[in-house]
Amino acid sequence: MKIVVLACGDLGIEVAHEVARVQGVDAVALVTTPYRRLPGSVLTKCRRVYRTQGLFGLVRIASEKIRSALSVRKSPPEVFGGIPSLGSVERHHFANFHDDECLSALRKLAPDLGILAGTYILRPEVFSIPTMGCVNVHSGEAPRYRGAAPAFWELYNGETHVGITIHRVTAKLDAGNIILQELFPLDPCPGVDPLEYLDRYRREVLRPNSVRLLCKAVGQIVDGSLSETPQDHSAGHTYPSPTRRAVRELRRRLRQRRTASCHAG
Repeated sequence: MKIVVLACGDLGIEVAHEVARVQGVDAVALVTTPYRRLPGSVLTKCRRVYRTQGLFGLVRIASEKIRSALSVRKSPPEVFGGIPSLGSVERHHFANFHDDECLSALRKLAPDLGILAGTYILRPEVFSIPTMGCVNVHSGEAPRYRGAAPAFWELYNGETHVGITIHRVTAKLDAGNIILQELFPLDPCPGVDPLEYLDRYRREVLRPNSVRLLCKAVGQIVDGSLSETPQDHSAGHTYPSPTRRAVRELRRRLRQRRTASCHAG
């Protein structure tokens, strides 16, 4: 089986590396593009972050950017498209997945299966190229939690778990047949700032388990043991990216939960 991994960030590196180890996978290509962002000055970007995440979020992201810049300076010089070398994995980098150049390259690769590992919304002209279609990893219990911001809205709503869903890619966001889904515990009342908690939760829980479940799904597709479950679209809810107002409300809800927990104790 020939697989193409489509990604905009470093999750694609890990996915491509691990999927290449799955028995029955003959070739893996990693195709990357930058995340699509509206053009603007540094000041415009800072205002956008401040509007959605407040001062804490602005300081946190600035610190991450500085650390990332320092690590790049110390990293080995072998880089393709801004992404470290991956050995036997074939590498391609384009400005946009929908550009003619990228579409032509994808067709020449002739993949059996496509894997979306952190991309913007793709049109059918991209995800219909692999003969067996594409699968996506979504950090949310579809169909109840489709859309943006892994674990944010679950914490906002007081859930005690977050799902990871591997599903078929369709034109409707996060709405394709479910291949695999697992739930992971979430503390509905963490003792630290919620954005700090969510950042750690995504790194330590959602990311490694997303890679693991993708590899498991690929193994089932390879050996023919795959089963798919259609989503109940009547139960579907698609969440947007959180605004600063939503972040403030999340903090208010957590204070309220802590107070209620103390009274209950």
